[in-house]
Amino acid sequence: MKPYLFVLLLLAAGLSASAQFTLSGRVRHFSGQHKIEVNLPSIFGYHNENTVSVPLSGTGEFHITLPADSIRFATLIYRRTHYTLLLEPGRNLEVEFDENANGIWFTGGSAADVCRLMQDIGMDKTPFFWENDSLGALPAGEVRSAVIAPWFGEFAHHAETIRQSRLSKSLQNILIAENYYRHFNYLTDFISTTIPDRKTVNELIVALYDTIPIAPKSPHPGPQYWTFTDKYIRALEMRAFIRVKAENILPSAPIPWFGISFDSANVIVSRYGKPYWRWIGSMHNFPPDVAESYNWQQILNQFSDRDVAQALPLAEAFRQRFPKSRFLPRLEKMETALRDSLAVNRNNKNISIVEDYEKVQSIYDVVKKLKGKVVYLDMWGTWCGPCKEEIRHLPALRASLAGKDVVFLFLDVDDDSKDAAWKDFIRANRMEGLHLRMSRKTVAPIWKEILANHSDKSESYPQYFLFDKSGKLAIAKALRPSDGPALTQQIESLLMP
Repeated sequence: MKPYLFVLLLLAAGLSASAQFTLSGRVRHFSGQHKIEVNLPSIFGYHNENTVSVPLSGTGEFHITLPADSIRFATLIYRRTHYTLLLEPGRNLEVEFDENANGIWFTGGSAADVCRLMQDIGMDKTPFFWENDSLGALPAGEVRSAVIAPWFGEFAHHAETIRQSRLSKSLQNILIAENYYRHFNYLTDFISTTIPDRKTVNELIVALYDTIPIAPKSPHPGPQYWTFTDKYIRALEMRAFIRVKAENILPSAPIPWFGISFDSANVIVSRYGKPYWRWIGSMHNFPPDVAESYNWQQILNQFSDRDVAQALPLAEAFRQRFPKSRFLPRLEKMETALRDSLAVNRNNKNISIVEDYEKVQSIYDVVKKLKGKVVYLDMWGTWCGPCKEEIRHLPALRASLAGKDVVFLFLDVDDDSKDAAWKDFIRANRMEGLHLRMSRKTVAPIWKEILANHSDKSESYPQYFLFDKSGKLAIAKALRPSDGPALTQQIESLLMP
């Protein structure tokens, strides 16, 4: 081999190794019952497609190389417990678990100190206010003194602990920034979901987000920062509509912070969905590099859901605004895959739409035509995040019931204007089964008839119902696709003679 070629190969190997992070260790008292996983977010959010399984030997030992071309945060998962890791290029970490005890032990490696410090300051610890339901009933002033002040006092203590550590100044700044945004995110969730009084919620959120700029506090912002950007744009929505109402801003006048009228916003949301509205808000308020990464995650979310109506317009807007983005090669592949899936399933005979579904007035009009089969009814909507998450579990459910007398019946609840988008969605997602669509108005009688004999009258989405072979409603509020084998067993109980 020529000397210069050998040198090039060595350099390439060195560059490759420097863009990786090595995780290794063992599980004490290993029985093989529990798996180890690592979630590597693209930008932010916990998405199953970003989770990789860690191979385990017969004695519970493991060794895996993870991509790390720059400093990034990751989540290590064992026995449903999450542990935050900081991956640095070229570094390594050795950990141990014990099947007979909870927790994680950082036993060695060049990344042990930083990961051990994150554990010591409680990066994965549940905030104290999630453990006290009474705090949500307090007035705004008392929430500030009983929740906000001590919570940020805890952050100040954590920041000082980080500054006193042996870590480099750059790593200290990264950890302090991520912990700072973590405190904002948890507090936002508490205020938004726990406090019942809308006026108190608005007052606290506006005051909270009025104190912090959108620009990241670290050159290596982690997923907590990017989660903060999403909450920031939602806080801007709240502030904007408070201003619109307080100042009687006309529907034809620009909305503060968004630069388009209320009338235009309604058209955009109706046609392209909320992500496009937030695209507009981020373009008006975020620095370009922040807007690029934030919107890339929004695009990933829509393509992951195979939501044709929302994904493709957002992708085109992204391409025009960021023509040199590093994300474009991957975007083109995703667009091709989505269009291919849609084209293939346009002629999928296993995806069937109820004839004259607009005229259906009772779900039994559909079910009675399926006598001799167990019917699993899915009440869902293309706008419903939890519904989309459950759809991911349908292929495994169908496989577990292959060849059995079961029909999947899907009732989508969407406005008439969403008819084409709904049909594209079920085809792109290969939702094999029988489909019909109703609006929120026309579905009202359906809810009444299927919940008539059930004590829980809530009409939340998604919900599931099982009809036996005779067409009788056998199980109201049945298990979800994500319940896996338990749902399969529930369905099979109705297949028995």
